[in-house]
Amino acid sequence: MNQVEIIEVGPRDGLQNQKQIVSTPDKIALIEHLIAAGARRIEVASFVRSDHVPQLADAEAVVAGVPARPGLTRIGLVLNERGLDRALASGIEEIGFVAIASDTFGVRNQGQTVAASVSAGRAILRRARTAGRRAQVTIGVAFGCPFEGEVAEARVIEVALALAEAEPDEIAIADTIGVAVPAQVQGRAGST
Repeated sequence: MNQVEIIEVGPRDGLQNQKQIVSTPDKIALIEHLIAAGARRIEVASFVRSDHVPQLADAEAVVAGVPARPGLTRIGLVLNERGLDRALASGIEEIGFVAIASDTFGVRNQGQTVAASVSAGRAILRRARTAGRRAQVTIGVAFGCPFEGEVAEARVIEVALALAEAEPDEIAIADTIGVAVPAQVQGRAGST
């Protein structure tokens, strides 16, 4: 029997670009409603610079407001070592990192080339695992980049193999901009 696991990212990805700041109590209420609806792995926060992403400035308060409980995995997204330090101090169960498969997208979105992203990811994944946390990585723009066009499957495999050296609990590939078709997703998922 095939199983599907849904990882809810709405409290982070769904809110990060909203112009109006969503209050910490409203974020906590959203997460509690998701838990009540059956979500068990939830990306509750991102530990990023508040001057770059003001909507996520309250990461620690959100994590504190959604206490750990059996059957729930709270995921915190980090982009660098400082974010990892904050996430580890918060007590969050799982660390998520996004590596990028396109240099142009990586530089514009995270200020990193693919090589720099992979290097940072390996260090973060290793540290998270050493700290006893689950550690996962998502390869962003794994199908297409708004600046470079289609991303070669060989590039995604190269990034995945480099990240696998850090022994993450999982490696996911993301259709960040929504250009993949089902057959392409199935083929790429099978090769990575």
